[in-house]
Amino acid sequence: MSESRPRAFITEKGESLVELTLGEAMELQEMRFCRVSPTTQAGLWRVSDVTRVGTAVVGETVLHVVPKTPIENLVYMASSGRRHISVGQHLVDHDGERAFPAALARAFLLEVQRATRRGLVKGYEETHESASVMRGRWDVSRQLAVRPGLPLPLEIDYDHFSDDVPANRILHTAIRALRAVDLSRGVESIRLQLGMDFLETGLVPRGMPLPTVVITRLNEHLGPALMLARLILEAVSWTHREGVRRGGTFLLNMATVFESFVAERLRALLEPKGLRVTPQDRRWWLDTQRVVAIRPDMVVETHVPTSVADTKYKVLTDGSGGPPSGDVYQMVAYALALNVRTAHLIYVSGDVVSQIIRIPSARVDVHVHAVSLAGGLDDLEAEMARLAKVIAAPE
Repeated sequence: MSESRPRAFITEKGESLVELTLGEAMELQEMRFCRVSPTTQAGLWRVSDVTRVGTAVVGETVLHVVPKTPIENLVYMASSGRRHISVGQHLVDHDGERAFPAALARAFLLEVQRATRRGLVKGYEETHESASVMRGRWDVSRQLAVRPGLPLPLEIDYDHFSDDVPANRILHTAIRALRAVDLSRGVESIRLQLGMDFLETGLVPRGMPLPTVVITRLNEHLGPALMLARLILEAVSWTHREGVRRGGTFLLNMATVFESFVAERLRALLEPKGLRVTPQDRRWWLDTQRVVAIRPDMVVETHVPTSVADTKYKVLTDGSGGPPSGDVYQMVAYALALNVRTAHLIYVSGDVVSQIIRIPSARVDVHVHAVSLAGGLDDLEAEMARLAKVIAAPE
């Protein structure tokens, strides 16, 4: 990213006034992660309802979206709290306007470096090819379909043991994608070295969904790195999917980060209590005919559901301290569909006030939680422990 480009700053929460050309304002609006509206002053635009953090390049201007969450906490949440990953204090203390993308990139690269210190994970990959020598299994049906009546070459299948496995392909793709991020010289040198380490590993083609990686005891040490890799790829490639092609754009969806973090921490905290947390549960329907599907962020259950929860990372501006009526209606519907008496709405503090909304006609209590993302990592973990204690309490 060129340092000669003009830079502007917008905050994740509230409104920001930014000087943009008409073309830049239109391009920013087309990205659809914020609301852009004119002011009475020519060339000055109001930016609000921001849903992503990072950097966005529009025209010749670099926009830095300043997160409302401390950088260290944000990176910790992005890895779903699996490991306390240092973000590098110098990145926070200096040049803070670009701290978040650089800090996340640094955390990811150092985590990959740590996880691959003893070499890349290897595994068996099923290979299909044409060959003149028999090895593995002969695919007779494919042989007849491709070259009927011809004995050679043979269509064979075999398992190849290599480091070109889905987990490594995801990591390699994220390492390559970070070329679009403005990194310090030291962090860039780590990226280049890792690129050499993954040289024999393939990439996930642009536009293709990332492969599913099953975490086992053999690759569990890659868990935090894979989590960060998926977020980095989404942050770098999101604008390309939306039709905007600007190098240097790095926009992370904080709603996704918040939802994944809360689900992962509650799963880890509630499992020892005999409770299972199922995120994005697709098993449920509102009606008996299965016409109206519902998809709660989290279902808490033993052998049957005990409660249901939804995370809401949104900016609320009415000042009442209460959740939007639509959110409450949604949770009552979820509770009735799952036949539970308790539902939980989980917001970021500053948006709502913690409270219990009782709906006697439905016999449902909606617990509204305001989770603070400020403070240190110990404070953040204390918030999660408090939330898990309430959810685990009997009705």
